[in-house]
Amino acid sequence: MRRLFTQFYLLLIAAFLVVVILIGGIYQRVVQNAGDRYLVDLMTSALSQISTELKDVPPEKWQQALAANDRNLSFRLRIESLSHFDLSPNDRRELRRGNIVMLEKDYLFLQSMPDARYVLVAGPLRYLMFLDELQWLDYLLMVLIGLVLSLVVLVRLYPLWKDLSALERASRLFSANRLDIQVELRKRSSIRPLGEAFNHMLQRIQQLLHSKKALTDAVAHELRTPLSRVRYRLAMLQGHDDPTILHTCSAIERDLSEVEAMIDEMLIHARLNSPQTPLQKEWLNVANWMEERLLKARVLTPGLRWHWLRMGETPEQLQADNRLLARAVDNLLANASRYARQQIMISVVMLDGHYRLAVEDDGEGIAEADRERVFDAFVRLDDSRDRKTGGHGLGLAIVAGVAAAHGGQARVETSALGGARFVIEWPAQPRADGP
Repeated sequence: MRRLFTQFYLLLIAAFLVVVILIGGIYQRVVQNAGDRYLVDLMTSALSQISTELKDVPPEKWQQALAANDRNLSFRLRIESLSHFDLSPNDRRELRRGNIVMLEKDYLFLQSMPDARYVLVAGPLRYLMFLDELQWLDYLLMVLIGLVLSLVVLVRLYPLWKDLSALERASRLFSANRLDIQVELRKRSSIRPLGEAFNHMLQRIQQLLHSKKALTDAVAHELRTPLSRVRYRLAMLQGHDDPTILHTCSAIERDLSEVEAMIDEMLIHARLNSPQTPLQKEWLNVANWMEERLLKARVLTPGLRWHWLRMGETPEQLQADNRLLARAVDNLLANASRYARQQIMISVVMLDGHYRLAVEDDGEGIAEADRERVFDAFVRLDDSRDRKTGGHGLGLAIVAGVAAAHGGQARVETSALGGARFVIEWPAQPRADGP
């Protein structure tokens, strides 16, 4: 609201000042300059006539002659010594030529006398004083107009600000995977069509996500049924004594396990992409939980060196959904084991009110141009990988989904070991019963 009001108000004031400056310039050129010329001409005529009348009067009687001739003027007339005035050389030359000299600061007009040591002084003139006062009134009037305009802008923009704030809140909730929202605007709102279009967009996205989830669930369910039948028939064949048949059964068993793992990943990915992912948060003992994760990884890849880096910032406990976070960390460890040369390092710290879990390897790393899309679903940076060296393209997408479900984010950096450093970061919440 403050930015919207400031921008609109400054634009309005700028337009107002341009108009005022243009009008003031025209007034200065046409009216005030012409009025000043007329005033100077009038004073020149009057003072020249008075100076002529005093020409034959002795200097010591000039003041008496002025007082004797009552002209009912609105300003004083007097004769003073030229030395009383601090005049510029140009003003002195004008007086010697018989011209009128105007002292703007003192609101006075000077006319030379026959005796050059004296001048006829007229003023101060109320007209000039009024013009000076009017200039200050102009400034006050401009300030008053500016205040009135600010009030008008505030009254006009406040309803619009409320509507835009409602739309902004809805957009922020939408960016946080909240789709069960509606923007409610006034019937006479100037942006009501925009709000209705936003609501319609949310409804369409909800329908698409529900359709996607329904399709994924249906496909997963329909696939599990024939897989179960194949496993049943496979179990019957495994009692055979033929080595060829037994080898074929083992290969089929591995393929079935891979298909079931892919189905599980698809279901988890679909769940994480739902409008609201329900979390079952609990407090986990970091030491025990990490040992469990590393024990599982060591069994699968015994040829690598696994390190758990404990630091002063490592918390004793962390709060998260155990099943989802375990899946994300297992995916990161499995991903690191594919590309690490010799060692993998994992760490958990709490900094600035956030948990930060990192998995690093000493592999080739990931180019900066690929670090954003590596978390997209079904993306493989190495097209040459097959099922033996790569996964299904959902592992890192699930990592990003788990981080987002916890209100955080996942990113990839360059590791101090030389390879990639995958980081999951999410906000920490203190325990109600203390640490």
